[in-house]
Amino acid sequence: MTPQTRRSPLRTVLTIATVAMLAACGGGGGGGGDGSSPSTPATTIDPVQFKGRWATAAAVTPVMIAVVLPDASGTTASAWLLANDASRLVKLVLFSDSSANGTSYTLAPTNTDGQSVTGTVTGTLTSSPKRMSLTGVSSTALAFDQSDALTTAAVQADAAKTWESIAGGNARTTTWTVASDGAISGSSTTGCSFTGKLTAMSSSNAFSAQFAESCSDGVTTNFSGIATVDAPKTRLTVTAITADTKKGVAIFFGAKAATQ
Repeated sequence: MTPQTRRSPLRTVLTIATVAMLAACGGGGGGGGDGSSPSTPATTIDPVQFKGRWATAAAVTPVMIAVVLPDASGTTASAWLLANDASRLVKLVLFSDSSANGTSYTLAPTNTDGQSVTGTVTGTLTSSPKRMSLTGVSSTALAFDQSDALTTAAVQADAAKTWESIAGGNARTTTWTVASDGAISGSSTTGCSFTGKLTAMSSSNAFSAQFAESCSDGVTTNFSGIATVDAPKTRLTVTAITADTKKGVAIFFGAKAATQ
């Protein structure tokens, strides 16, 4: 798949190094909508049992990757869904009554606010692979197969390197350097700087991500979300939203080659 750039609201255009797999992200207990579950469906679930990375099953459209991680309460889970063409990000909270609510973001070079969505999650968790279904959050029902349970702990050192995102025919470049303790420092050729931290999760193969983008117009935007590093340790993927849930972003980095 040809890499593309999608973001909202980052004015720094960030390159997608890969959209074939969402390098799993470690998410905080974010809310969606008003943070409450919609009307109670008939099925009761344990949201924690849906932990893992999921890919839409064959012939299911739109093609999406989902990463589900338990929230701190242990009674809900956060789900981050990313379209395979990087056109859409959906951040959901899954509840024990099988309801799901959150926000859907169109990832494009605009500042369009996210739209509230509600739906239902069900699963067949004894099958191989495990199956998860989501209705109501897309124009069609989404069926996912689990590709990774994300059970191993993330390794902080895996994120500790310099990462680069290039877009616009090399016209725009964003660089993050992640220190051994996870501290982020970075800048872009569009006049923005970045600070924050990636913190390895002990319960999942993912990182929690907190970062701020400060640009030359004096505006600073704070984001929180999850991040993952792929198995070869060459790609870093970050999905995050603002505290008011109005804005979402998907950032795809590749490891920057060492200067000789």
